[in-house]
Amino acid sequence: MIRKRYKLIDMFECPDAVLTCSILRCHDNSFLVFGGHDKTLYLMDEKMNILDDRVFDGWCRCSYPIDLDGDGCDEVLVGAGDGNFMVLKLSPEKKKLVGIMRYRSPKKINCCIAGDFTRNGNIELIFGSEDKTLKIFDSIEAKEPKFILYYDSWVTACTLGILKIPDEKVPIYGLLVGTKNGIVQLVSFKDELPDIIWQKDFKAQVNDIKVGDVTNDGFNEILLSSDDSTIKILDSNGEIIKEIQIDEGRPLSLLIEDIDGDNASEIVAGCADGSLKVFHNPSIGSTDFELKWKTKVSTSIKHICYRLDPEQKKNIVFGGYDRKIRIVSDFEWGDKQPLDIPQQIKIEMIEHTEKERIIDEITNAQEVPTNIREHIFEILLKKGHLKDLAAELRNLDYTEDEILEELAVLKTQKSVVYEKVVYPVWSLPEEEREEKVEEEAPVEEPKVALKHMVIEEPIKTDKEKLSAVLSTVKKEKAPKEKVSAGDSLNKIILEFLKQKEIVTTKAEFVNAIKEKGFTTNQIEKEINILKEQGKINYSRAKPKGWSLAD
Repeated sequence: MIRKRYKLIDMFECPDAVLTCSILRCHDNSFLVFGGHDKTLYLMDEKMNILDDRVFDGWCRCSYPIDLDGDGCDEVLVGAGDGNFMVLKLSPEKKKLVGIMRYRSPKKINCCIAGDFTRNGNIELIFGSEDKTLKIFDSIEAKEPKFILYYDSWVTACTLGILKIPDEKVPIYGLLVGTKNGIVQLVSFKDELPDIIWQKDFKAQVNDIKVGDVTNDGFNEILLSSDDSTIKILDSNGEIIKEIQIDEGRPLSLLIEDIDGDNASEIVAGCADGSLKVFHNPSIGSTDFELKWKTKVSTSIKHICYRLDPEQKKNIVFGGYDRKIRIVSDFEWGDKQPLDIPQQIKIEMIEHTEKERIIDEITNAQEVPTNIREHIFEILLKKGHLKDLAAELRNLDYTEDEILEELAVLKTQKSVVYEKVVYPVWSLPEEEREEKVEEEAPVEEPKVALKHMVIEEPIKTDKEKLSAVLSTVKKEKAPKEKVSAGDSLNKIILEFLKQKEIVTTKAEFVNAIKEKGFTTNQIEKEINILKEQGKINYSRAKPKGWSLAD
């Protein structure tokens, strides 16, 4: 008898590599947001139809959903590769994302989180970046961070979680920070200031940090995914109590959730080789983790989250460099005997005394553009230059339609085709077949044909078009960059470095590959991808330059 362990619920072909995905909950509905290399954050409904998108000036590198004002609908924090940190509000009526806060950092944003870190009922907004800082904002109105924590290398991961520290009677709501050099800190808020409880050096880049009870003893542990190909499980003192070795690829992303309905949290890890692995612990107060099941896609898995289906089952949602969003379900939901895990820690929820003011603040927040083109249009609009421009063009005998069409092209591009691939729920694509582990893989059924979905603006009258262009700031979609030549360019770069061994400058690197017929954009994008995948690296020490990773 074949025992089924997981199934592919749905799949969506994304425009480019996916670096982040999150679920926004709004009353009885949920929405998926995702973004990545095409510098766009997409809003998707439960049927995986694109509802809206917001264009950024850099890759969308991280996101975090949280209900900032307690109105029942999540906002979303987003960090981008150009240093922009933003908060966007979901409009449930219009099914749109609206920017309500923006801060510009000098370097890429790598992680973001939000929560009542100060324990005063107020939700702080926190992000870490490649400028070697972690910045903490006390509200969406803040123009500058209230606190800045400094590190010796990039901040690569951050999270908040409830931890019981030995010798402390009350659990803390701690902030955990991980860096490129392998430093991990636990920070709490004490005497009106952030206070470092402990700091550990694990010598390898921290890719992700999560907090959860994975030993089934009622207390939370700290989990790290590291560049030394391990998942480290720490106690609240930062001491390693278990290491899970990942042989095939470095673990990049983590999810700690009960995905099979037995009350115990599983460890879900997305890895650089494209494998998704689920580890579970079948006992109370144990560190005997077992690989429950795994699947594999073609390239790195960069982010994992979960969504609730109509039956309230937790489905795994993940995406990465293969440009697909997949939703996977564990077949054992409800079949296992629930574990009676004691509830050892609780933390008091503090009600903010100014809750009504916060709701008004977010509801009435002025819309903030998410990219430079929207800022340009907003400035031109405020100064009246758009009306002047239209008048000048009419004087040059251009028709109203010609003017409106050109302004619309400059401001927004729609009619984008997105492809959703639908598979039979009892099978996975060939690339995702689980290796045989004491059981046969299920027979794959034929794939269903691609379903194309075209998102277009409704047809408007000339008067409506002119009003829309000249009096409101609407969304835009930046022109699509040329798609990378994929495997062929990948192989050429790797072969070039194999022959040269070391290339001292990026300009020399790019110019040599351009001779093969590729564009600078294509080459630089592929170099960044290979660097993040750990296949190539750049050394500032001698011999200085680009080379194949060891």
